[in-house]
Amino acid sequence: MIKSENQNKKWIGLLFAGWLTVTAVLFLAGLSGDVAEQLFGSSKHVRNLIQGLVMSGLVVPIILYLYQRLYRMTGIKPKTPIYSWKRGYHFFTGVLLAIALGAMGFIIASSQGWIVIEKWHAPDQWFVALLINVLFAVLYEALPEELGLRGLLYDVLRHRFPAWLSVLLQTLLFVSVTTAVALFQAFVGLAPGVSLDVSYIVIIFCFGVGLQLLRLWTGSLWASIGFHLTYLEIMRFVVLPHVYGVPPIITYQDSIHGLSFLFAIAMMQIGSIIVSLVILSAKRLIRKGS
Repeated sequence: MIKSENQNKKWIGLLFAGWLTVTAVLFLAGLSGDVAEQLFGSSKHVRNLIQGLVMSGLVVPIILYLYQRLYRMTGIKPKTPIYSWKRGYHFFTGVLLAIALGAMGFIIASSQGWIVIEKWHAPDQWFVALLINVLFAVLYEALPEELGLRGLLYDVLRHRFPAWLSVLLQTLLFVSVTTAVALFQAFVGLAPGVSLDVSYIVIIFCFGVGLQLLRLWTGSLWASIGFHLTYLEIMRFVVLPHVYGVPPIITYQDSIHGLSFLFAIAMMQIGSIIVSLVILSAKRLIRKGS
């Protein structure tokens, strides 16, 4: 009985430690960028680089340490962890899936007359900016968030719950990270990094489910990282380029304002969930038949 209670405490403590690491460091990273900009007049690129270095520099080693605690607690250490470089080729699985879904969305929208593509801009107008943003996005968002949320937190939850419930709970924790950081920023007098409304919460909830399912059928966290990164770049360089102050890859007009934004999100997020569920179901049927 005592041993069981100690295991429960360790499990809860590990879950909370992983969640708190991502949440606290995300707030700290945003704060460090704001401080650098206000005190030293840092440029936007320097500010973003500082945020990324703080985020990955703290989250990655702490989460990897917590993973060792998880292995000791469960007594199970995989030969090839889901974050191993040996699984890194699945990074391109995530990249290609996001590109395919995004491209399909624009093809469908264009063929139906929902958007009118006016001009494709030459790579020399946006390629360097895209590469710079890729660096920032990997360090600040894709790598630390996937390692902490779709990696550690899911594996801790999976130790106690079935896969479907672990996916749901992990996604709720993902939503709570963003919510907690925004609320704490407002509490200390900083401008929240995101606007908390129902539509935004629905978007990040679907995003979290898709990313987690992608990790499940590929068996690699790198697939989630690749999809996460590519999704961000498509949103920033195609769908909403002016919001981020970067040159677009294409210029187009919506038949209804905001339609391309909603359709692109639906294609990439809902599309990734559907594709993942189909593949997971097919793999399950194959295992049953063998």
